[in-house]
Amino acid sequence: MRFVILYLFMCVTLLQATVIIDSNHSNITDFELEYFIDDSEKLQFNDVKDMKFKKGKNSDTLGAKVTNTWIKIKLFNSTSQRQILTLHHDLAYFFPNIHYFEVDSENNLINKKMIKVYSSNAKNEMDGSDALYKFVLDAQKNKTIYINQKTLAYHYYNFSIRSLKESSRFLIYQKVDGVLFVGLLFALAIYNLFIFFSTRYKEYLYYSLYLISATVWIFYIYGSLAHYFQIYGELSFRFNFALMFIPIFLVLFVQTIFETKTKYKMEHKFLNSIIVILSANFIYGIIDFSHAIQLLSSVLNYTLIVFMIISISIYKKGNKIIKIFLLAHTFYLIFNVYAMLFYMGLAEFNYISFHGIGIGIIIEALMLSYLVSYKFKVIEEEKKISQLLLVQKTKMADMGEMVSSIAHQWRQPLSTIGVSSGILREKKIQGKLSDMDFIEELYFIDSNIEHMSQTVEDFLSYFKPNKTKQNFYIVDVIDRSLLIIGNTLYKNEIDIILDIDKELKIFGQKEEFIQVLISLITNAIYALKNKEKKSIQIIAKHEKNKTVLEIIDNAGGVKKEILTKIFDPYFTTKQNSKGTGLGLYISKGIIQNSMNGDIKVENTKDGAKFSIII
Repeated sequence: MRFVILYLFMCVTLLQATVIIDSNHSNITDFELEYFIDDSEKLQFNDVKDMKFKKGKNSDTLGAKVTNTWIKIKLFNSTSQRQILTLHHDLAYFFPNIHYFEVDSENNLINKKMIKVYSSNAKNEMDGSDALYKFVLDAQKNKTIYINQKTLAYHYYNFSIRSLKESSRFLIYQKVDGVLFVGLLFALAIYNLFIFFSTRYKEYLYYSLYLISATVWIFYIYGSLAHYFQIYGELSFRFNFALMFIPIFLVLFVQTIFETKTKYKMEHKFLNSIIVILSANFIYGIIDFSHAIQLLSSVLNYTLIVFMIISISIYKKGNKIIKIFLLAHTFYLIFNVYAMLFYMGLAEFNYISFHGIGIGIIIEALMLSYLVSYKFKVIEEEKKISQLLLVQKTKMADMGEMVSSIAHQWRQPLSTIGVSSGILREKKIQGKLSDMDFIEELYFIDSNIEHMSQTVEDFLSYFKPNKTKQNFYIVDVIDRSLLIIGNTLYKNEIDIILDIDKELKIFGQKEEFIQVLISLITNAIYALKNKEKKSIQIIAKHEKNKTVLEIIDNAGGVKKEILTKIFDPYFTTKQNSKGTGLGLYISKGIIQNSMNGDIKVENTKDGAKFSIII
């Protein structure tokens, strides 16, 4: 008979939304309770006991308009042992005050407690972000706990009933997810802030400030601010201000990275409207913070719509990178809308609905990080393409100028060859061609052909594909260069004076370096044409951690007005018909680009000195 009565009692209590305690290790996170909304906000406990309560869940949201509620939790201990339990309220840090009233089975008040969350004593009354109410429930006994709570905005709660052991375990691990999310965002913010300081790209600054604002808000909304730093009350509640700054910095980020001010003027104006509205709401929040937070839902909905519209608009105008932002914002929109429905009491309480904005921000933040890196990767690729096109364009322009220069260079040698061949022909016909005349005319022809050949070599070396770089002795390339132009040196009766450190080595493209030497020596040969005593001194030495190769002639030097322009590719070829052609210009380019060195020229007391410094 006793068991039948117990069974009937349990059936009745179940119909009355009673929480059954059936274990010594209780960890009850899903149960029914009852609630009553006190619109007058004046009812006392004795007034409320007889009111008609509605059935609800232990985790629920009542929307933004509900501020004052009474919660009723009925309990029954079905075990044979006395139970010491804890009623957890892990969203208590949102409420200014929480009142507990404990009554027995006869509806007599046996205990009451008030936690002033917004008071200086909250650190002693709260356990981190949780409000805990300990109570004892005798075996086979029931009791009821009433909770009165009032919030400033958005009324939601999450109760659980745990044994002392399970309560301790829960308090240790409950906020780990928030710490991980905050750590991730904060690390990302600091990383991008350092990038901004090194690059001065504003995109990184606004992205960092966006992340910092998101970090602050998530730290608050996850309860980590109260749990780890014991910051409660209106001060902690004002951390909701961070939610106003998140879209503002996101707007500045979008305006900067997509250059909306110059490229998308209409979209830029809509983005500015977000800043204006959020700033106005922030200023209003200084006057009436609670109402400003309630209005924030509508403002955030406006920002979501604007971001979506301008993203689609910019994408339709041909910007392909915006699709990354559009995808990121779509994810944020989905989670944010779900969270807004929860805050307004239209969606059920669960982990995703309660943390929807935070989850959306984290997903969006990670995708925006990819957007920033992708944007600058595209910029670098575009720069490389532009540089390649510029190089090709310059090459084509140079080729045209060089062909023009070669035509100019060849005009006199060809004319000389034509005149010389005509003289030979005429003297041969008239029978007046002596051996000396024949040799002299051949010399003129040979000299001009050599000049034309050197011009062609200079031209071809400019467009010659790069060869493998290697270490080589300077003495070897000097010997080879002198061997190649030895006949010219002999015919012009030019003395070569060598002062070479035979141990000197340099790293570069050997064939190109030989071409440089030939060009510089040939330049000296032309300068010595009209001199009676001709000499070229070649010095190779190690000086101030550099390898220096000097080619010095005794031709009298270069005019001062030409000295600073001598390496110009077209000045020398067009101003001096017996000049160096393209040789000096190309030689300087080879030394600078292929060997990280330089060529300089200066006048000495006897002539000109060209110095190769590597």
